[in-house]
Amino acid sequence: MNPKLQIAFFVLALLLPVAASAQFVLSGELRPRAEYRHGFKQPATTDMDAALFISQRSRLNFRYANQKMKVGVSLQDIRVWGNVPQLNLSDNNFSLHEAWGEYFFTPSFSLKLGRMELIYDDSRILGNVDWAQQGRSHDIGLLKFEKNAWKVHAGLAYNQDAEKLNGRVYTVEGNYKTMQLFWINHHSSNFNLSALFLNNGKQDVKVGEEAEFTTRYSQTFGFTGTYNLNPLQLGASIYKQVGKELSDKDLDALMYAFHVKWSINENLSFTPGFEYLSGTSQKDAINPNYNTINSFNPFYGTNHKFNGHMDYYYVGNHLNTVGLQDIFLKLNFSKNKLSAGADFHFFSSAADVLEPGNPMQTMSNNLGQELDLYLGYKLAPGVMLNLGYSQYFATETTIALKGGSLDETSNWAWASITFKPEFFRHSAQ
Repeated sequence: MNPKLQIAFFVLALLLPVAASAQFVLSGELRPRAEYRHGFKQPATTDMDAALFISQRSRLNFRYANQKMKVGVSLQDIRVWGNVPQLNLSDNNFSLHEAWGEYFFTPSFSLKLGRMELIYDDSRILGNVDWAQQGRSHDIGLLKFEKNAWKVHAGLAYNQDAEKLNGRVYTVEGNYKTMQLFWINHHSSNFNLSALFLNNGKQDVKVGEEAEFTTRYSQTFGFTGTYNLNPLQLGASIYKQVGKELSDKDLDALMYAFHVKWSINENLSFTPGFEYLSGTSQKDAINPNYNTINSFNPFYGTNHKFNGHMDYYYVGNHLNTVGLQDIFLKLNFSKNKLSAGADFHFFSSAADVLEPGNPMQTMSNNLGQELDLYLGYKLAPGVMLNLGYSQYFATETTIALKGGSLDETSNWAWASITFKPEFFRHSAQ
């Protein structure tokens, strides 16, 4: 048996006996998803063959709680169908997604430690990236105060890639070395307002006669909120970024967004909105004396949720570039077991794009449009069918930034079935 699977059953064996004195829940998730990709994340090229595959998330979740503590463990296996032999002895698809404990000093004041998802507000800056089969989790400690209409969280993370006898150089690519957050939220029946401060430290290396390692710190701070004024919901966000980025570059960036959700009736809603993420002009970027990054970075947000489902922007791409302006229109319908939606995005750059081969000439900032169609149907309790189709309509500026061909159709289709069984639940009386 896989050693990691043995650990899973060992944890279960430990938790089941103590469930008699508290609450214990054992649940799971199984999500196979088929995808057809032709121009996903970037425009299709003339010689591109469409990709077709099935990926799968399998999770086993343990939750335990009593008056003084909570514990959560989530084990997951992420794979593409066929990526290991049928008679395989072992593989590396199994991982620990969450493992945290929370101690309650009082019913309102607690300390949470371990590996966990961070989901704040609309997930623009901190989210669990649930669309990605692997999801996102952090190794962090959170001090939490939650009472009545107020929530206050303070977090601290410090990462190393191994137990060491000497030095503090961090080498895991893409991760922060250290991060601190402070979040405060006030909510009522009609109003919800949050403030967030994020101090993000990245390991930097300066190559010379001797390599120098420095932690560069950037700060992200701002507000997001919603106000319900039936049948309208008004929402807005604004965040500023300052500090230092890698290679000792100054960071000076801005993001703001607003939307108006109109609930036409209990089943149908229409949401127009706008989002702006500042960018660095390509005129400035080619100037060797320009040492500032003006490109906003949403860092650890659920970026698939924003700026189109085809992930052309900020999903492992488009960072430190010309930014983005996104005018969007969303139509959503839900009734009984059925939900459906259509999103249309009008994209443009937030900074200058230079014509390839002619640095004296700027191009149109029009980055094209995207149409996203999606459908969900609840087949049974705990079983959900989801379908989607998206198409991107590129422009010459899109091709200049991302490559590809205007003559090719860039589209994407997907289908998934999600099973979320609850295997066992016990609550002490």
